[in-house]
Amino acid sequence: MRITVRVPATSANLGPGFDCFGLALDLCNEVIVDTEAEPGVSWEGEGAGELPTDGTDMVSRAIAHTVELQRQIHPGADVPAFGLHGLNRIPLERGLGSSSAAAVAGVALARVLLGDAGFDDPSATFAYASELEGHPDNAAPATYGGLTVFAAGSGYVHRLDPHPSLGPVVLVPERLRLPTAEARSALPSSVDRKDAVFNIGHAALAVVALTQGDLDLLVVALHDRLHESVRGAMLPEVAALLDDLRHRQLPACLSGAGPSILVFERDAHVVEALPDGWRAIRPGVRATGVEVVVEG
Repeated sequence: MRITVRVPATSANLGPGFDCFGLALDLCNEVIVDTEAEPGVSWEGEGAGELPTDGTDMVSRAIAHTVELQRQIHPGADVPAFGLHGLNRIPLERGLGSSSAAAVAGVALARVLLGDAGFDDPSATFAYASELEGHPDNAAPATYGGLTVFAAGSGYVHRLDPHPSLGPVVLVPERLRLPTAEARSALPSSVDRKDAVFNIGHAALAVVALTQGDLDLLVVALHDRLHESVRGAMLPEVAALLDDLRHRQLPACLSGAGPSILVFERDAHVVEALPDGWRAIRPGVRATGVEVVVEG
């Protein structure tokens, strides 16, 4: 049996939607599992030379995690030996959900290998992946596609259709990285009430702007007071570019924890020359989340 799984990159937070909002981007990692191939793990593409090949990578861990959860329901559940090969298009540690994509891929693969007849039901895939990887705001769009809102506490996910006119541009620094754990540890444990109220209002505006394609409104809506200033202080080069984009009336925010920046081009306001060491990716929005193709 040969299983191919495709999972999109994601941009979480979207400015004021801290830990709640996520957007799927049409830039996909692809993982292939072949039960007839020699057992082992191999990679190509982004991060190929640094990802482990001993089974401690996130895809393999997610497969093992899913098997263990299924054993609690069906003792003796197991998967056959397989070869795993990944083609990575999502840059690592750049705020584009590479870890969540790997977790979602691993869960989806395990569900097929276990013979789960409902493997195309995304709810269990989302639940398992977010439990393991810890970032449901990324796991939600990676699983469901489109624009997602995750409600912490209830665990509820609501998917929305972003307006088709949206033209996201991801600005990726070549030299800078920021592990999510490091970015999160720098955040204060409490926030000022005025800042919380600011984010609530702007998050509501962002949903309206993203679903209605109101890019003028999006210029206003993508501002945040809970996390971007702290993370910008850790990466002055990123903060300077973000400020410049906003000064030029481009809707922009950190992508996840950064250091990548998410921008939406509008009319005459486009991303032009970038500082040295930055590249622009124009992936488009992805309407679908994880896709699974089974052969044999």
